[in-house]
Amino acid sequence: MWKFAIIPLLSILALWTWQFFNWVWLKPRKTEKFFRNQGMKGNSYRFLLGDSKETSRMYEKAYSKPIGLNDDIVPRVMPNIVDTIKKYGNYSFTWLGPRPRVFVLDPDIIKEVLGNYRKFTKPFNTSNPIVKMLVTGLINMEGDEWAKSRSKLNPTFYLDNLKPMVPAIKVCCENTIEAWREKTSKGGGSSVVDAYPYLEVFTGSVLAQLMFSSAYTEQIKTTFLQLSELALLGRLSTHIFPIPGERYFPTQKNRRAKEIDKFVRVTFTSMINERLEKRKSGSDSCKLDLLDMFMEELYWTKDRDRERIIEDVIGQCKIFFFAGYETSSNLLCWTMVMLSLHQDWQIRAREEVLQVLCNKKEITFDDLSKLKIVTMILNEMLRLYPPTMEFSRVVGEETKIGKYIIPKDTMVTCPILILHRSTEIWGKDAGEFRPERFAEGVAKAAKSEAAYMPFGWGPRICIAQNFGILETKTFLAILLRNFSFEISPSYAHAPFVDVTLRPQYGAPLVLREL
Repeated sequence: MWKFAIIPLLSILALWTWQFFNWVWLKPRKTEKFFRNQGMKGNSYRFLLGDSKETSRMYEKAYSKPIGLNDDIVPRVMPNIVDTIKKYGNYSFTWLGPRPRVFVLDPDIIKEVLGNYRKFTKPFNTSNPIVKMLVTGLINMEGDEWAKSRSKLNPTFYLDNLKPMVPAIKVCCENTIEAWREKTSKGGGSSVVDAYPYLEVFTGSVLAQLMFSSAYTEQIKTTFLQLSELALLGRLSTHIFPIPGERYFPTQKNRRAKEIDKFVRVTFTSMINERLEKRKSGSDSCKLDLLDMFMEELYWTKDRDRERIIEDVIGQCKIFFFAGYETSSNLLCWTMVMLSLHQDWQIRAREEVLQVLCNKKEITFDDLSKLKIVTMILNEMLRLYPPTMEFSRVVGEETKIGKYIIPKDTMVTCPILILHRSTEIWGKDAGEFRPERFAEGVAKAAKSEAAYMPFGWGPRICIAQNFGILETKTFLAILLRNFSFEISPSYAHAPFVDVTLRPQYGAPLVLREL
């Protein structure tokens, strides 16, 4: 009898072996030949791992020591991409395991890729399993599901709806300023302060208000920190290629990632249940926040859909929580570093703030909109230190990009940081901090309008960009009224990437109370 059972088992094993061999060897070799026949250049495919091992080695070397304050950060934060483009030029390719990755530097083509969200999809489904724990919700949705969710959330981030947030943001700013004032008062009016952790607390407290109408509790703070740790474990920059079945490996990293994911789920589930109980008892406030919007369907759904919707709500909370936490704190940190190095611009920005705001206790959105120099500075910082260094998309079907035919399942990567620092687009001073280039607005700052895209481009442009700018501008205005600051001798310039661009060794600055 067993003889009859073994034949289908051997057939299945033979099929799996063929599929695996085709995936790790035949298909990549065929794709490589297809690219080269079109004149595209790139690395030769290496069995199973592709360029993953070499990429990891490059990052380890790049992150092993700081760089000079005036050095180009691009070779440090994307060494593999710089190396490939330097050797092979635009439209060159490397390998994420068996998956080909094509680099595109043409602004108009990048605009086309980012603009067509149905043909070019987000790459997170191809990422390693730890990244998938973090990248959920709106950012990972596709097609009609994404369009429906985005349409529902869009109004929350319209400027008119964000204007009432300014007083709450101001309170969070003042809490951070007061903490710094306590430090400087003990030092006779000045003190060395690592600004980065304080800025994380600030952005965390603002997000707690926006998302949950809550103070920045220890539970929320711990959740933020755990999500940051999860991002470090995922290491998008050096570990994108997923090894089949790796999520089942009992490694220390996998165990820790699962612990974090469990903690985060428990935290958000308790918030959801608490909100449901308040709604049921009629004691819920009429003030809406993001959690209410995520839960809208849950308020009237039937029991059989409850588990699915709670899972969706947790996913939305994760990505909004983490993305807003990291991007704003990093932007503020790099802005403080650059203004420490360029005291002339710090002085100009302070003079503008004092002229527009004077000693007003209450700051409004209209006040902030008059800060033209501060806006120029932030635009320049978003160019030099964008929230995301690159945007990648997976080709859903064979398509033409430029003069090349790109096969289905190829990853197309648009290295925004290289584009933002291109001398061909921005001039010989592209690597320098020169906010005056934005004096006449973003449209006239570069040769190509599509060359500036710190928040992406097209329909999937960052939904919360207005909120991030408002938050950052408010903090800078209050900071400049209260302190001057400069680089500490202990500062080490070391931009570092996990999901976003942050300082590897913190940001120790000398703060002086005005």
